[in-house]
Amino acid sequence: MPTSFSRREWIRKSALGLAGAACAQRVTATLASETPLASPISPKDPAWSQIQQAFVVDRDVVALNHAGAGCAPRVVLDAVDRYVREAERMPSWNLFQYGPKEPIRASLAGMFGCGSEEIAIVRNATEALDTVLLGLPLQPGDEVLTTTLDYWAMLDALDQREKRDGIVVRKVRMPVPANSEGQLFEAFAEAVTERTKLILVSHPVNLTGQHFPVARICKMAHARGIEVLVDAAQSFGQYEITAELLQCDYLGASLHKWLMGPKGTGMLYVKRDKIKKIWPLFPSGNAMKPDNIRKFELKGTAPMTEYALTEAISFHQAIGTALIGERLKFLTRSWADPLRAHDRFEFRTSFAPGMSNAIATFHLRGTNSAELWERLFHKEKFFTFNVARRTQEFQGIRVSVGLSTTEAEIDRFVTTMLRLAKELPVGG
Repeated sequence: MPTSFSRREWIRKSALGLAGAACAQRVTATLASETPLASPISPKDPAWSQIQQAFVVDRDVVALNHAGAGCAPRVVLDAVDRYVREAERMPSWNLFQYGPKEPIRASLAGMFGCGSEEIAIVRNATEALDTVLLGLPLQPGDEVLTTTLDYWAMLDALDQREKRDGIVVRKVRMPVPANSEGQLFEAFAEAVTERTKLILVSHPVNLTGQHFPVARICKMAHARGIEVLVDAAQSFGQYEITAELLQCDYLGASLHKWLMGPKGTGMLYVKRDKIKKIWPLFPSGNAMKPDNIRKFELKGTAPMTEYALTEAISFHQAIGTALIGERLKFLTRSWADPLRAHDRFEFRTSFAPGMSNAIATFHLRGTNSAELWERLFHKEKFFTFNVARRTQEFQGIRVSVGLSTTEAEIDRFVTTMLRLAKELPVGG
């Protein structure tokens, strides 16, 4: 791509379907020499309407559950189709090659600020995190510390290991919402015992979008000889995080959420000197040395769709992580602030500085969140998430915006919720 062809212009042409895969590949080759888009565009800039055109999302129902699965831009969808078709030209050769993965591994490592030999490309955050939760050597009586708010699949994995191996799983109940990150830190610090071997912490937690002070928790844990596994499914790609910033031992992320990659792609980070001791989910035998990060990728026949991560990373970096985070925060505050001003809405998410970003959960007092979710989806045409499906601690509707979300959709959601606050009887 010529250096005179700006990132803004590339995004515009991608949005209109004119750039295609070839343009995305040219962008990849010149990312290092171009200035990020953050300078000429603000969270309120009309140019976002061009970026929104990059997505094929259905506008008949407003998508407000990007924390469940992000919307991939058209350039990624085109790449998925191209890679799948390419594989079919000679499947028995194309499906089992490691070479094409290495630039993707290097790009992900660059984003997270770690070595390429510390990143494994997996199918989702669940696979990444389960690799550590089920593969870390633990003895009967050893403790794993987490919270009752962590993702259900991780809690299920820990419950299974407790039954199978006799470990102890301690799930701390956190304040919702928390008043400060210090309050969350103290809850972890007070729950640690001499038997604690691992802490699982979300960054942020999926049910409320609440940020946890991961770096501080890691520092406390390491001082006591405890390792830390971070669930970054809701942070990687949404805002800037690095291995140096977090100081964790292990991390799992879903790349089909905030990175907007193809569905069924994820990332596992394992600190270099810890790779050898973690058992892979799928035995690698003699195919890989115990200290090779790729031993975590030997899951059988892998989908060619993961190669479209190249285009997802290019699209993401053409805008810039910092700017993406600011845009998502702006959209979130655009719907949350009007509802916060109404006395019938109770928020499960703190909006104190640094405590949340693109995910927020609220409860309309006097309603059942399952019934409200049904009303929002089937009648009002908003797709959100009912957190009561995953927790018994509180009722709530989780809203998570994405780059494809328009300001007009936000305005419509606010108008709808304020109307429902008047229409729906308390206790009805």
